[in-house]
Amino acid sequence: MQESTPIDLRSFIKNKIIKDIKKIRGKHAPISEIVLNVSKTLTVEKIYDLSEKDKNCFLFIVKNYSKTPKLRYFLAISLANNSSDFLVQIAKDYAIKNDFKLVQYSIFPRTLRIQLLLIKELKQIEDYKNFLEKSINIRRKFRAKLDKIKNLVELL
Repeated sequence: MQESTPIDLRSFIKNKIIKDIKKIRGKHAPISEIVLNVSKTLTVEKIYDLSEKDKNCFLFIVKNYSKTPKLRYFLAISLANNSSDFLVQIAKDYAIKNDFKLVQYSIFPRTLRIQLLLIKELKQIEDYKNFLEKSINIRRKFRAKLDKIKNLVELL
């Protein structure tokens, strides 16, 4: 498999993904990433709501802390609209198995809701479709597990 160049990825995102897609307005909190046991901050430039194409999906365009590449792209799917430590514990196994990251993040800055996001960096064009397929399956499994827990609680 040939690796995509940053220019190819940028043009793919610009022409195929975010064309005619609604940008979420407002200031967004930065995302932290731990690199070599040091916390690095990624400034969020833009967030796009991809719900028209893929339900509960978002595209984050962030400024990189190092010089190259200048921008990084993260694809995210919302697992829960209101996150909690309990929900993170349930979703943690799915994220680790599939090499994804879990992030508690407020996408809509004016609301106080913090969503639980399953997030992956796009480094190649192929990562887009792979992420969507895997993340939708993970979301289904996560929801099924929540339903099982809800039914167990109702039985008690």
